[in-house]
Amino acid sequence: VLDRHYVHWHCSPTRRSLLTGRLPLHHGEFLSGVQKDDMDTRWTWLSSKLKGAGYATHWYGKGHTGYKSMAQLPAANGFDASVLFLEGSGSYTTLPRWNGTAPAAKNETYSMNFFGDVAVAAVDQHPVTQPMFMYLPWQCVHVPVTPPPSCDNATTGVCEDPLRSMLYVADDYVGRLADRLDARGMWDNTLFVFSADNGGVDTGNNYPLRGEKHTSWEGGMRVTAFLAGGLLPENVRGTHSDAFVHVVDWYPTLCKLAGVVPTDDPPVAPLPVDPTRPDLDIYQGNLSWPSVDGIDVWPRLMGAAYAKRAVFWLSAETLIVNETYKIVTAQPSPDLMEAASVNDGWKNASGDWSADPGGCGTAYQNRTAFKPCVFDVVADPSERHDLGDAALTRELWGLLNRSNLSVYSSRSPAASLG
Repeated sequence: VLDRHYVHWHCSPTRRSLLTGRLPLHHGEFLSGVQKDDMDTRWTWLSSKLKGAGYATHWYGKGHTGYKSMAQLPAANGFDASVLFLEGSGSYTTLPRWNGTAPAAKNETYSMNFFGDVAVAAVDQHPVTQPMFMYLPWQCVHVPVTPPPSCDNATTGVCEDPLRSMLYVADDYVGRLADRLDARGMWDNTLFVFSADNGGVDTGNNYPLRGEKHTSWEGGMRVTAFLAGGLLPENVRGTHSDAFVHVVDWYPTLCKLAGVVPTDDPPVAPLPVDPTRPDLDIYQGNLSWPSVDGIDVWPRLMGAAYAKRAVFWLSAETLIVNETYKIVTAQPSPDLMEAASVNDGWKNASGDWSADPGGCGTAYQNRTAFKPCVFDVVADPSERHDLGDAALTRELWGLLNRSNLSVYSSRSPAASLG
């Protein structure tokens, strides 16, 4: 179990980070519209890296990474097979689906069953001597909350709770996949990486963490995640890891495990950040772009000694220094979401909220003045006690501002977009 696995505070940037190895700092903190250019066409996706090493590559489920051009579809970026919906949310039955480079034939099967069956069939048909990479982003439990058809006439067991009933379907298919991999002699060399894409919201519960999706608190970005599979050594199975891991780390980690070079550097290096020139374009127009931000975390997850990361960027409003001290300057920009307010408090194990008494780190709609907090998130994971250290706050705020000077959004050449 990965006790400190971080993602972005909402879903689309997390997905782009997994596929590119770049932080949302370097592709945007916004949600991807279907017609958006959000992943630079000059970047090499994780799927292309693994395909180059002989892997059969599959994407089944949710899209939501931006498809302004056919060049930004999974099929154009190393995925041999891809069946997905391009939007961020919608009906579990009627949302249009895409197959490779064309719209899929109309099929209104409940999405969890539809994509689950496709994934199981892919495992059944896979040549066992060839390595395989499968990206399986389930639609559940995203709104609109839609229990499976098996609960249409049932109100007991898992069907008593809509979210539980949806997760039960996901669990069932994960079990089927594990069984099929085992039956076909593939399990011993399999690694499952399971992660939420943001913190829980509405009836979800991030206890004992503070906040929820759409907040800068731990409950928005520190999520449920675990590893499984025969590739894991016996001594780490059934254990917990407190190593700090970010979703961007899976790009270089999986590349290294596959024997692939984990970098994706531009032909011209970016200029150094210069705090005295905040308007400097360090990427010099279209000459450069950010390299992969993630690191190979496999050794630390296997128990090896490691040096803590000096800067662990989470969003424009927050970062963690030395994997200990977290600054929260404000809540996410309201320009990035539609909520009139955010929940700054804590939800207990029973699902009841206790409100924040007011104070630091809570600026949202009014962004004329920020009052930052700094927490020791190792000793105080619930973010209840601002350290009140003015010097440390200035240091961390300066590091956050400096990091934000390397901000980048896609500059795909027009010719590549068609």
